[in-house]
Amino acid sequence: MNTPAPQPAAFPAGLAGPPLLSVNRVGLTLSQRCILRDISLELKTAEFLGLIGPNGGGKTSLLRVILGILAPTSGTVVWHDPVTGGKPGIGYVPQRSAADRNYPLRTLEIVMQGIQGAWPLSGARGRQLHEQARMMLQRVGLETEGDTPFVVLSGGQQRRALLARALMDDPKVLLIDEPTAGVDAQGQDQICSILRDLTRQGVAILLVSHDIPLVKEYADRIACLSVTMHWHGAANELTDEIIHEAYRCELENYDASTHRKHVQ
Repeated sequence: MNTPAPQPAAFPAGLAGPPLLSVNRVGLTLSQRCILRDISLELKTAEFLGLIGPNGGGKTSLLRVILGILAPTSGTVVWHDPVTGGKPGIGYVPQRSAADRNYPLRTLEIVMQGIQGAWPLSGARGRQLHEQARMMLQRVGLETEGDTPFVVLSGGQQRRALLARALMDDPKVLLIDEPTAGVDAQGQDQICSILRDLTRQGVAILLVSHDIPLVKEYADRIACLSVTMHWHGAANELTDEIIHEAYRCELENYDASTHRKHVQ
């Protein structure tokens, strides 16, 4: 019989305080092409921030700058944990899995990869990590899939398993790139409901997504990026006019007033 995964205490809504992340006038030029220009944003404790924008607008590049994978051409990225004064623990969920389809790891083993450094395969510490991974799978609703090969999971299940992996080190911040791409409407709601619950437990979320209605439904604030920052404010204040300015030629695919488009 599985022991229920412990849930952190609920976090106060609308917690004020210093930002965990401050992006200050960041610019990025690659191969003489301007990818990002004068980008500034903040992410606070227990906040759900959605990052939207057209293809080629720089969303994934900004994530890479924030993660330290790319060095900005100008500006700064500052992390600050108000408790420790240092850099907060960060979890990252990529858009696609790098799981090798020629060697199908079990879902539990994929989740265990979220522990930094080498992890033991046996002994008391190994058993502890296995149990922790199973608890993370239970946290994202995949408690029965630990022994299932990762590659045979559905798209939505794979995204949730990668989320469980990112939670293994108990991060204070989650950076997530297109977790609902290729996932049906039910799977999208499952993923975003889990993310919303995480913010109630004190985890800050920065979510990159093309699905504007979905982001408006779940996020606290939205940043609209297309090389420059077109808008940054409360999710319920995002208007069609702001979206039209940022998306231009892609307007027929992005209309904040329409119902969410189901994935075919």
